[in-house]
Amino acid sequence: MEVVDAVRVATASVNWGFDPYYTWVQTPSFTQMLDEMAQAGYEGTEISYNFPDDAAVIRTELERRNLQPAATFHAVNLRDRSRQDTAMDSSMRVADRLQQLGSNVLILSDEVSGERLRVAGRAGEEHELDDASWQIMADGLNRIAERLKERGMRAVFHPHAGTYVETRSEIDRLCELTDPSVLGLCPDTGHLAYAGASPEHVFAAYADRIGYVHLKDIDAQKLDRVRSEGLNFVEAVRLGMFVELGTGMVSIRKIIDALRSAKYSGWIVVEQDAPREPLASAIANRLYLKDNFGL
Repeated sequence: MEVVDAVRVATASVNWGFDPYYTWVQTPSFTQMLDEMAQAGYEGTEISYNFPDDAAVIRTELERRNLQPAATFHAVNLRDRSRQDTAMDSSMRVADRLQQLGSNVLILSDEVSGERLRVAGRAGEEHELDDASWQIMADGLNRIAERLKERGMRAVFHPHAGTYVETRSEIDRLCELTDPSVLGLCPDTGHLAYAGASPEHVFAAYADRIGYVHLKDIDAQKLDRVRSEGLNFVEAVRLGMFVELGTGMVSIRKIIDALRSAKYSGWIVVEQDAPREPLASAIANRLYLKDNFGL
């Protein structure tokens, strides 16, 4: 049995169907969700939009179940320089709450756009930003990341389906233009595979820059159907494209090996968007990591 040292395993509310786009899901109460996270054996959770606004309330509920706050996902549009001050302000507000909870990681992502949602999973060079827009976004990311570092926090960037940082070439460009001393990477194995990038190759190429991990698995046959029928990301989720770890096309072992080689220390967050039986899937995913990797 292989062991990754100094790694903690968390989950996220998206595993219980919490996402504004997943309108078909009957979500549980906040307290039931936390109860099930703890029952499944997770050490922490991401702090999402469905959590209470009051940090004291969140802290009490997490402590009651021995759950730690991992991070918060925060999408910002930095492609337009005139919007960057607003993005900075919103990022610092999110950082305030995270620090009140005792977390020091903020996950940044480009905002989903209609243009990129239409080609999510099928984006090509013709859909990428121009050089000027890339530089503007990179400058904005560096500014926010530097501010977070000044306050003792770590910024990581999440390449995301339906945004202007989705494909392997876009990830490479992002890493080329941003400062690795302030901005880490939060690769998501599911989003990478959906975008046509090899998760294993991305984890190997940027192992020393990874500061946070989203671990997903994908059903290869359903992904083929999504591509052949031109289904969008939300339709793919409803189809059940994301499956339990170890049952899909992502080589979880190669991902863990890359993290071991880099002596990764931090959170691995298990995500499986809107499974039919959230608790059963949460338990299966947790046991898979424990039984196969000692996590």
